Amino acid sequence: MAYTPLLLKVLLISVFMCSLAARTHAKKRPSNLHFYMLIVVQNNTFLDNPNAKYTSVLTGAAPVVQPFAFANLHTFDNPLSRKMSLENPADRVGRLQGWYGNCGQSELTLCLAQTFAYDDGTYKGTFSLLGSGIATDPVKHAPIVGGTGDFAFCRGIASQKRVFNAYINSEETSWFEYNITLKF
Repeated sequence: MAYTPLLLKVLLISVFMCSLAARTHAKKRPSNLHFYMLIVVQNNTFLDNPNAKYTSVLTGAAPVVQPFAFANLHTFDNPLSRKMSLENPADRVGRLQGWYGNCGQSELTLCLAQTFAYDDGTYKGTFSLLGSGIATDPVKHAPIVGGTGDFAFCRGIASQKRVFNAYINSEETSWFEYNITLKF
């Protein structure tokens, strides 16, 4: 029984040292991310184009033509980059994968289910966005609902703005700027 106070003191000091070491070596998590996404949307008129480099493809369509393409579903796998260019592989920071569906019957509204697979050399993991918004809004906002790796247990908001749009080789090509704010 005489050893109990000494054992308790050693145990408490050990717990304190372990928690201090864990805090010292813990990796800082990101609170803000900024990057660009390229999307090249499939144009059904040119499906036989052997040079096509689509990143978004129509994978489901309504049985009859609907206003605002209601009920259409696209699957995508889009590259993410620090700059509006994919020429330098060192600028790539990941991919954005998922689906968007046209869910509005009175205006062009998109329902989004997206996962960002992110690796900028400092932070690595995934985080997911789930929301909807009017496609013609100049800036769209959607919630970040969780993640893995360095983004485990995150929540936050994503702001998306289209900064470039053109038809190149009969493909609609756009660059979107993303600003992500995260909390843990």
